[in-house]
Amino acid sequence: MSLKKRMFRNNMAILFLALLALMAVILLVAVAFEDSLERQLHLIGQELLAPYGQEQAGILEKGVEDFFRNSFSTLLVAFCLMGMGGISAILLLASVFTKRMNRLVTEPLELLNQGAARIRDGNLREEISYQGEEEFERVCQTFNDMQRRILEAQEQRSRDERARIDMVTGISHDLRTPLTSIQGYIKGVLDHVADTPEKQELYLRTAFEATEEMNLLLQKLFEFSRMESGQVPFHKVPADLAEFTAAYTAQKEAVLEGEGLRFSLEREREVMPDILMDVEQFRRIFDNLLENSRKYAGADPLRIEIRIYTEGTDLILSWKDNGSGVPEEKLGRIFDKFYQCDEARAKKGSGVGLYVVKYITEHHGGRVVAENGEGLKLIFHFPIYRQT
Repeated sequence: MSLKKRMFRNNMAILFLALLALMAVILLVAVAFEDSLERQLHLIGQELLAPYGQEQAGILEKGVEDFFRNSFSTLLVAFCLMGMGGISAILLLASVFTKRMNRLVTEPLELLNQGAARIRDGNLREEISYQGEEEFERVCQTFNDMQRRILEAQEQRSRDERARIDMVTGISHDLRTPLTSIQGYIKGVLDHVADTPEKQELYLRTAFEATEEMNLLLQKLFEFSRMESGQVPFHKVPADLAEFTAAYTAQKEAVLEGEGLRFSLEREREVMPDILMDVEQFRRIFDNLLENSRKYAGADPLRIEIRIYTEGTDLILSWKDNGSGVPEEKLGRIFDKFYQCDEARAKKGSGVGLYVVKYITEHHGGRVVAENGEGLKLIFHFPIYRQT
């Protein structure tokens, strides 16, 4: 049986039983009143009929009793009829009231049921429209909020899936180039195209460098997979970020000297406060920042300005290149997983570089924001280490 029918039957049953009890009380009171009235009339009659003879008094007494008894019966019947009419009117009003209460309860329940059925059928865009009782409005609004979150999660999964496909396509493209190079140079050695020791060494060295490029791509995928599964270990120790940055930039300038890469490092003071940092993970941050600038800045020569200073209880590191920056409408998404600002670039990336940067930063208790200013500028906030 439906809730609506059960509510109606229960309400009617409760009301009917209450009315029956009321009628029983009225009848009991009426019978008691009749007995009391009869006794009072008998006493009054004896006093009034005392002057008359016994036979005449008996006749008059019987006439008075019959009159009052008939009158009382008539009044009782009239009262019962009026009571029944009142009961019928009350039952009618109760029926109308019960139907209204049923509608107040069952209407939002039916809307919720229809909404659940729509979600089951995959329709997540049509929301419940209900205006009525405040409590049910809150329930319907919560249902709509849940539906919106499910839709957002579904759309995010769809975007991630498309991005994963694009990432696999891009990495496959990036792997194909060094793999083809390796095959070509090794075949050149096997076919004796490299017919001198010098050529053989050149071919093998070139093939080896191509394997390093492939290893870097595969390492990126491996690290990303570990991050997604929460298996990246962090071994943080107090360290001077300014000293680490100076050593890193000097080493990279020496390795990439042929590219004309130049760093400028500015620190607030000679001795900067320490932060808790995992040195290997910070090297990964800088590697990803440098790779991002080299790929997408579009500047020749590439200049990277780094500033380290304090702000309240934070140590700030800003990394800025002299590129063209990022379109403002895309600036807020550059740290998203698999996101690429320009998917049509010849040099496709995996779209996880800056996502990894943000991931590592947040696991050091920090945060990073991006802004444009004659190039892309990334600003990192790290809490200063306070020894206890």
